[in-house]
Amino acid sequence: MSKQEEKRLNIINKTITLCAQYGFHGTSMDSITTATGVSKATIYKYFSSKENLINEALVMFSERALNHLSIIFSDPSLTLEQKLSERFEVLVKLMKDDLFNGCYFQLAYSEFNHTDNAIADTCSGYKIQRVEMIQALLTKHNITNAALKSQQAELVFNGLLASLQITKNTQLIPMAKAMYLDIIFKN
Repeated sequence: MSKQEEKRLNIINKTITLCAQYGFHGTSMDSITTATGVSKATIYKYFSSKENLINEALVMFSERALNHLSIIFSDPSLTLEQKLSERFEVLVKLMKDDLFNGCYFQLAYSEFNHTDNAIADTCSGYKIQRVEMIQALLTKHNITNAALKSQQAELVFNGLLASLQITKNTQLIPMAKAMYLDIIFKN
């Protein structure tokens, strides 16, 4: 990786961290420059605007998250239930380590859905791809009504993310997991 790509990646990673903590509008370019040690001029050399930087950060985070799901979903040593449960286990760990501040995509969408189509499209695209991945997994495992069940299950998961952001109540995780799995495995 070149020094320029390394610097660009550092800017993106720090931006996501700050935005998760302070919100997208609550994260100023000054706070990004302080966190990265990179001047505004250099940031604008890589990104045409703050919104462009946020969108690229969301695209990168989306690719990472979907790739992680793909790895879990393609692991032949895991049962379907284990594959579906893994996301809940990640949430437990994030909450335990106090690293969860909400779903980046839900946060960004709520802040930019009327002002930046690229960001809104990235956020909704991520959610759509996640549902499609769940549907493909369910279809592969011969689960009936895979399309409907993947939509319903992801509705539960998204509700959990929103609730955890507000309440920080970790007791919601096993409750939501049971509801999620019940949707998948009921006939």
